[in-house]
Amino acid sequence: MKNTAIILIFTVGIFVPLISHGAVTSVGEINVQGETKGVVPASSTVPLIVTLVVDRSLAEPGEEIKTIEIIMPPGFSTQPSDFKGIKRDGNPIVARAVVSGGAILRVELADAVIDFQNSIYEITFNARTPNTVIFESVFRTRLRNLQDSPIGEFIRPGQADGKLNNDDFTLEVIANVPPDPVIDFTAEADGTGENDVTLRWQKSEDLDVNGYFIYRDKEEPIDIENRSSTTFREINVPPGSHTYQITAYKTRFLQSERSPIQIVEVSDDTASPEPPMMLSVITSSDGVEVLWKPSVSRDVTTYQVLFGSAETDGLTPLPDGEISELKTEYKFIDSRPLSIGSFTYAVIAIDEANNESERIEKKLRIFNEPYPNPFTPLSPSEDFNQVVFPARTLEDASGEFAVLIYDIDGMLVKTLTAPPGETELTWDGRNEAGEIVESGVYVYQLQVGESFKTGTLIVAK
Repeated sequence: MKNTAIILIFTVGIFVPLISHGAVTSVGEINVQGETKGVVPASSTVPLIVTLVVDRSLAEPGEEIKTIEIIMPPGFSTQPSDFKGIKRDGNPIVARAVVSGGAILRVELADAVIDFQNSIYEITFNARTPNTVIFESVFRTRLRNLQDSPIGEFIRPGQADGKLNNDDFTLEVIANVPPDPVIDFTAEADGTGENDVTLRWQKSEDLDVNGYFIYRDKEEPIDIENRSSTTFREINVPPGSHTYQITAYKTRFLQSERSPIQIVEVSDDTASPEPPMMLSVITSSDGVEVLWKPSVSRDVTTYQVLFGSAETDGLTPLPDGEISELKTEYKFIDSRPLSIGSFTYAVIAIDEANNESERIEKKLRIFNEPYPNPFTPLSPSEDFNQVVFPARTLEDASGEFAVLIYDIDGMLVKTLTAPPGETELTWDGRNEAGEIVESGVYVYQLQVGESFKTGTLIVAK
């Protein structure tokens, strides 16, 4: 087994439960580098990651950190030459490693930590595992001061690195027996124009298997962290000839033999992505907000917002209207002042090969009077089954925006109130009870702050 480095990360500034002895508080965990589970094979050299949150904001005299001491459980060992260095907040600092009995690693800092900051310390070193199976091997870590006295007791285990992994100071040592090779492994190129490859295999029956590594050519393996998985689709594979193999793994350092090689010829991506979904166009005090839901296609890299008006020929891309796919909210704000008229906004999805989807589009009508008038609540078209009241009906007015709708006898039928920043209100022809009103003439009173305007509109079923 190839020697690899163990990394201990001491993380500061994460708000987690801490144990306090004196004024310095800390919490920590140990993990296997590159893995999410605290499992190591017996009789191996493995990299570990220990993360400590150390808070010195209230440190007292005598709590200066000079040494970080890691006591390994029985069967684990290391040597001074295994020590690879230490970082504080990502920057290397000078220290030396002293090993006592092969099982106690002391990292002695050249300059003691005397400030009152929270910091991240990373210690890297190699360690060898026991030659027997051990369900719980408990590591202990503590800080020592300038007089080599412990600063409090051993650091309490707990979530410290902000990742979903072992979150403990305990490792499990399993038998150094690799799982059986994966069978029925196949690789198939996409036949619809996408440059994707679909991989299938038979699930491992070994309960100690934690997942699978898929190897393409000489690239780093793809980690499938689920023993029950039987399929994986790799997207955006470079065109050309590629080899694929798969292994089952108990840990990163305990894998099965690789499966027989599968060779796949991948073509250029010529398939258009699926368009984005659920486009909406809303006017607000910030401008026109264009919102949408992402495309279901997984190879989309960007979205482009397009714009056109009745006076222009077709739609053109908006400046700054190219939006990255890597977002949690898909929104574009057109802050340009628009005149009265009819406009169209559209969005297309673009993949890594610059293939464009069909566009999804929405019309925006800007008037200074309610529109359409008359309108038909039972129409299937959104252009005609609701009336829109624009706040700009009252020029230079500011304040709360509301619309009151009365029947011809002066009875209040519906009250509409806009949230802050909204510049339009919509009525679908229903009264306060949710029933569609009768056909006829209705009176509206549009209010913006202390200003108001009245007018009539016609409901035609």
